[in-house]
Amino acid sequence: MGSGSAGKEGGPFKALLRQQTQSALEQREFPFLTLTAFPPGLLVHVGGVVSARSVKLLDRIHNPDEPETRDAWWAEIRQEIKSHAKALGCHAVVGYSESTSICEEVCILSASGTAAVLNPRFLQEGTVEGSLEQRIEENLPVGCGFCHIPYDELNMPFPAHLTYCYNCRKQKVPDVLFTTIDLPTDAVVIGKGCLIQARLCRLKKKAQAEANATAISNLLPFMEYEVHTQLMNKLKLKGMNALFGLRIQVTVGENMLMGLASATGVYLAALPMPGGIQIAGKTPSDGSYEQHISHMQKKINDTIAKNKELYEINPPEVSEEIIGSPIPEPRQRSRLLRSQSESSDEVTELDLSHGKKDAFVLEIDDTDAMEDVHSLLTDVPPPSGFYSCNTEIMPGINNWTSEIQMFTSVRVVRLSSLNLTNQALNKNFNGLCENLLKSLYFKLRSMTPCCLCHVNFTVSLPEDELIQVTVTAVAITFDKNQALQTTKAHVEKSLQRASTDNEDLLQFPLELCSDSLPSHAFSATKEHLESASSNSGTPAAQRATQVDYSSFADRCSSWIELIKLKAQTIRRGSIKTTVTVEKASPMGDGNFRNRSAPPCASSTVGVVKMTPLSFIPGAKITKYLGIINMFFIRETTSLREEGGVSGFLHAFIAEVFAMVRAHVAALGGNAVVSYIMKQCVFMENPSKNQAQCLINVSGDAVVFVRESDLEVMSTQQPTVNCQPSCTGEVTT
Repeated sequence: MGSGSAGKEGGPFKALLRQQTQSALEQREFPFLTLTAFPPGLLVHVGGVVSARSVKLLDRIHNPDEPETRDAWWAEIRQEIKSHAKALGCHAVVGYSESTSICEEVCILSASGTAAVLNPRFLQEGTVEGSLEQRIEENLPVGCGFCHIPYDELNMPFPAHLTYCYNCRKQKVPDVLFTTIDLPTDAVVIGKGCLIQARLCRLKKKAQAEANATAISNLLPFMEYEVHTQLMNKLKLKGMNALFGLRIQVTVGENMLMGLASATGVYLAALPMPGGIQIAGKTPSDGSYEQHISHMQKKINDTIAKNKELYEINPPEVSEEIIGSPIPEPRQRSRLLRSQSESSDEVTELDLSHGKKDAFVLEIDDTDAMEDVHSLLTDVPPPSGFYSCNTEIMPGINNWTSEIQMFTSVRVVRLSSLNLTNQALNKNFNGLCENLLKSLYFKLRSMTPCCLCHVNFTVSLPEDELIQVTVTAVAITFDKNQALQTTKAHVEKSLQRASTDNEDLLQFPLELCSDSLPSHAFSATKEHLESASSNSGTPAAQRATQVDYSSFADRCSSWIELIKLKAQTIRRGSIKTTVTVEKASPMGDGNFRNRSAPPCASSTVGVVKMTPLSFIPGAKITKYLGIINMFFIRETTSLREEGGVSGFLHAFIAEVFAMVRAHVAALGGNAVVSYIMKQCVFMENPSKNQAQCLINVSGDAVVFVRESDLEVMSTQQPTVNCQPSCTGEVTT
């Protein structure tokens, strides 16, 4: 691709690096990685988001049992993704994902990822020369290397506005960066991030077969453009310049198409400061119209200033003399004209971020454009003390505590078919998503300050004029006034305070009052099983068993007893079950061999933790027990008696949580990480008082230990081995 992007130095090095990387990846048909987080040094450059979509007819598959046709369809999509990445000067795609949306015989195939250049040292073993490897490590700037463009600025695949990197001041960077991966750990970020969403609905006529597929194909390009426009507008309104974790979902229904894009906006120190948003009327009008435009312009400027203060975005001032001459003015930005409508003739005049103009211009040319501006101004930020993102970690926050609370919320709304327009549909969809977020903030208000991480929205159209929105996330608290390393006493105190003061105020009871220990910690002579229920405190719930863990049969029987107790007490997935291990007495009754309890078995075990994150804050995962992939189906013929749709779904999801927890506990685990609800298909028949729902969930069953427990165990001198002996025998 040439060496134009190498800046003042490093042109031959970049060409050699690209050649080595290409040789390492050319053996792979599709060099795609579904990973979103990488070790430092693996990502050399990031080119941007690449995506492809295709509309297919399922009735064209002559033999549905054979996968050849479907494989050919996906091969076309993947080949297009690969060509897009190559056009950006990249040889790999990271953060890659594929999805489908099916309505009757029409299917939309979607694929997206982030084009990237990878370090060949991670791809080949012993094939990279030592001198080249050393030069790679020396030429990788810390914190900004992935922002540098991998393509040649003299032969760019699209018009873009480039400047020298504001961090190393040697190579070129774009003015904005979109990616589908998480923020690299070595990235330099100013301030905090935030959740940015673009929502769009478009009506279409009901049709069949090819006519329906043609109508959808004609709408998709305009929807992609509108979603991109919304993302750009909201990103600049927040005063930020990069998106991470971008996920665009397009859902097809009988009479509408819906698009939902979610990402986490951040301010990267390596990229230039984003320009403002300028409102301009298409044609001169009367004075009242001009006054209205100026009023909206003032509100937008005030909103940008408030957002910069809210997210603590205070970049240092950089003068032109420091960076060097050909640097454009920081506020010189691109111009993006908005199309009038899907059928407008002015679509061919689109000028996608080309040229040097004063600011990001929004041209008010029709009713849709005016509503877009109003949607920008009505996009309310989270309440004080709340932050949200769709990545695993909120950029700019590092002092997490061990308090986590996962939740899943499902909302089903039936639209009125009277006078349904695109504007009314967009308004209803925006209101649905905003009210859903507001309800979550209200229910979790006692956890502040906290952050909603890994916010995953899923939109489906199960029936005509029916919209279903599902959101799964985890709330993590953080301490503004202290660092990440907290003492065990402080953590236990905060957990106790949260469980006693806050649990009565929350719809989702907090699971914060217990620590966990690994499976081998149960190697004791005597166990006292104590089931603590929030609505039952009868002595019948307390039992005691005496076992010798040198016998495998006794170990199994004790686990079966423990699972039975959990099944009785955590049916709704929120009641806590604790297990305390007592030390055996030499004068105890029974004929078992006396054995003292190990020091590591002096903690309590609570309900199984569940989180969509790949880790647990303040804990270390000691063992992976395998993948959990479970399907649940439930139906009812008394929907109204069970509390309607809300009561039915709430009870069903609570039972799903309880069954997943019980399954993980049976495997010997104490947590589920990377939890995801892949499917939630709901159908109802109000006239017959019936409803059905299918849920598919998956995750990783793990065993984790609190870091505070590890520190305590490391300071104590162990007296016995915690591992159970397999050679002992029971004495009678």
